[in-house]
Amino acid sequence: MCRMRLATPIYRLTSIHPKMVVLDPTSAKIFTPKEDVSYGIVIIDCSWQKVDEVFLQKIKGKRVRLPLLVATNPVHYGHIGVLSSLEAAAAALYLVSEREQAKEMLKIYKWGPNFLALNKDLLDAYLEAGCEEGILEVEKKVFGVGGERVKADLSDAPKR
Repeated sequence: MCRMRLATPIYRLTSIHPKMVVLDPTSAKIFTPKEDVSYGIVIIDCSWQKVDEVFLQKIKGKRVRLPLLVATNPVHYGHIGVLSSLEAAAAALYLVSEREQAKEMLKIYKWGPNFLALNKDLLDAYLEAGCEEGILEVEKKVFGVGGERVKADLSDAPKR
């Protein structure tokens, strides 16, 4: 994303502003359409094998996880919640009503547009739900899991 000038790299965790939204797949709090992303959205690009290690570090910012979505990247295709950084960024943008920017961002890989096609109904349901409780209800209805199960499901995900 940085090479395509769609994102700005941050090289030190200390450079993260406290009002930035940090997408953290281990967080108990959920990213909602009401998030204030005016200071930016931080996506920490790391291997899923190192997620627990990376997110144990002290990171400034509001740490939230995305609602559950289905990955379409070639490594984790079809896995729930195991998104690439690109998919995570696009989902966050879509949820804060930056749909066109999300679509443009996904075009950098040929599999990218499939992410919105596959998850559009789900993203729209999360938008309609609006709040954390509503999003948890949608997750429970669609995936049959509550927020407490998400961490366990992600830690059991295949790590490639």
